Amino acid sequence: MANFPTRIRQRLPLADIASAAVWASLGAALVIHGCAPDSVAKDPTATRRALPSVPVAVAPAAPAAPVAPVVVVAPVVPVFEQRPSVPSTEPDLRIRVAALRSASPLVRLTNPSGKLMMQGAGLAPRAVRTPVDVRPSSGGWRVVEGAGSKRPTTIEVTLAGPIEFHPPAGSHGVVAFDGTDWPGPLRLVPVTDEPSSPGALDVVIDVPLERYLPGVLAKELLKSWDLEAFKAQAIAARSFAICEHAHWSSVRHYDLIAGEASQAWVGVTKDAKPREAVQATRGMVLSFEGRVVPCYYSSTCGGTPANAAESLTRNPNHGIAPLAAGSTPATAHRDCCADAPRFRWQQSFANAVICERIRRWATDQREAQAEREAQVVRVAQVERDGRMQPARAVAPVDGAALGKNASPLKGTATSITATASASVTAANTLKVESVTSEPSVGTRASTPASPSPAASATGVPAAVSVPVATVRSAAQVPARNGIVDIADDAPLSELTALTAIRSINIVAVNAAGRPTSLAIHDAAGHVLQLRAEDFRRAVNYAREGEPTPKDRLNSSHLLQVTVKGTEIQFVGQGFGHGVGMCQYGAQSMARSGANALLILRTYYPGAAVVRAY
Repeated sequence: MANFPTRIRQRLPLADIASAAVWASLGAALVIHGCAPDSVAKDPTATRRALPSVPVAVAPAAPAAPVAPVVVVAPVVPVFEQRPSVPSTEPDLRIRVAALRSASPLVRLTNPSGKLMMQGAGLAPRAVRTPVDVRPSSGGWRVVEGAGSKRPTTIEVTLAGPIEFHPPAGSHGVVAFDGTDWPGPLRLVPVTDEPSSPGALDVVIDVPLERYLPGVLAKELLKSWDLEAFKAQAIAARSFAICEHAHWSSVRHYDLIAGEASQAWVGVTKDAKPREAVQATRGMVLSFEGRVVPCYYSSTCGGTPANAAESLTRNPNHGIAPLAAGSTPATAHRDCCADAPRFRWQQSFANAVICERIRRWATDQREAQAEREAQVVRVAQVERDGRMQPARAVAPVDGAALGKNASPLKGTATSITATASASVTAANTLKVESVTSEPSVGTRASTPASPSPAASATGVPAAVSVPVATVRSAAQVPARNGIVDIADDAPLSELTALTAIRSINIVAVNAAGRPTSLAIHDAAGHVLQLRAEDFRRAVNYAREGEPTPKDRLNSSHLLQVTVKGTEIQFVGQGFGHGVGMCQYGAQSMARSGANALLILRTYYPGAAVVRAY
């Protein structure tokens, strides 16, 4: 609490003022109940001696009124998970492939066999003819089988929760949606925290990790690239997916997003090279100190890597050597991607456009702060004797008890009612930016890695798992508009009023020379300092369900920024956040004869490749 007054002076959001008032009243209550600091308790007459010696009229004491319980909202103290232990079995992933935010979205599903199996919690499985049109209804779901045919059948499904469509086994084990074949069951999940979009849906695919990976490689890398680059990408993508799965599995209804926010994914791919790379590296992950490394990667580092803890994540448990290649000049990869199309670049944006995007980003960040406060609310009752009851975390309800089976309706419409009750869960809260998913900056000193276990027949050591005590906090639950990384260290209040930028200066760089902090000088004379990567996020910001801007800032690795009239001109290098593996650099190494293990050792220093399963 020593820094709390300073934080209030720096910016005064309503949530902070309210929190300060509550804690001030709590402090007074503690003094009344004899819970003051020792310096006060040792001399109970100190206050009396300081009073002036004048007569005071004392009114008759009124009857004591009952003391109402005081609800205390504890300040947010983020609790960060440790990196996951190396798994011994292949995990099943949940991939969000679409976030539909229209008022009443329509989803059309097909399968080559002409049939899908419809099911849900408490709903008896039922085969339906494809194409199938599905949309939310007041009672649950309206399903039209044989949509577009001469004899469609409408089914009214009473189900206050997700509905699933399973493909048949074998070669037809895909569900086609939006022009793409997705492997495994497809689930439609109602999104209830979008008041502006009633009926909003998330489309989620359930798929085993090894079946998921070929579609990632097919989208992330170019077909012409070398197999060793594909193998390195497979190990990095597998490690990243395992960390995301461990982090989100009990927090929301999907683990990753099919897109730049997590990993690009094309669903089912027929390309041979991605499938070969995944098969050759099956079960291999990057490990550091017995735990999986969240292997961030980007297209082009521009020759100077970024450190995760300085730019990409506020989780101090990610401040490890394999994610800090930019911490020393020796580990910087100078010109490793010089042949990349965006190794050097120039861009120009309208000043007004950048300000408008930053204002939206900052506004949504402040709303996310307030929502996080509500999510982490811990209720404590200060009773008459001054004792505080155990705090409790409050989670939203994902459903309610459902009704009984209903009889089929007349005509072509059928009514189906689920009978199971829905569980209490926090899965309704959504997010978009999954790779930077934690709130408060810090670094952890790296320690020597554990001795490597004996190598297996393939030359890759078997994993040695380290038990991990998982501690979750509602602070890690994503807020509305998909925000998961809340920029508490940015001047959000001032940024919401940004109207014109006079200049942008680089105020800090890492040991490799990559900018880590920028200062925006606005038209009002303010100097607004924020992370360089937060600036790029703000300039490229789009709310969940909205298309990303076509003109996006390539990288936060800026060399020069010039404000000319109504335009802001940027000169920089690289494409993406620059943490971890540089994909163009990996291909350059593979083309020169390096294998996947050497590539990974270069971009994740100190990590070891182990076979998890």
